[in-house]
Amino acid sequence: MKKAILILMATALVIVGVVYAVNIEEKGDKNNSDHSFIECLADSGVIIYGSSTCPTCTKLEREYDDYETIKFIYLDCSGRGTTGETVRCRSEMKTNVVPEVQIKGEVFDDWGSPENLSEETGCRL
Repeated sequence: MKKAILILMATALVIVGVVYAVNIEEKGDKNNSDHSFIECLADSGVIIYGSSTCPTCTKLEREYDDYETIKFIYLDCSGRGTTGETVRCRSEMKTNVVPEVQIKGEVFDDWGSPENLSEETGCRL
């Protein structure tokens, strides 16, 4: 009886371990794919000008998971980022309205959802 209980407990531990390992691997794959997608967008010349005080910009950040995920293509024009970002916003923005999305210096007439930028640049989500 004790042997059966020990075998059952060991089996349960193995199953829990496998499920945990699979979840960790899937999460790692998602983070790697997010990073590769952002790298591809950056290589494609995508820049998103936004502001921490803009509700649309905040929603956009959430679509990419968070600010840390998109900080390589996102300039915060409200001053949350670096002083250099604010200066770049003033000198590079064409519409002076956030969010402004540019691809290779041309204003993209969309607010920058991952799906639309993927379609426009050919970067895979």
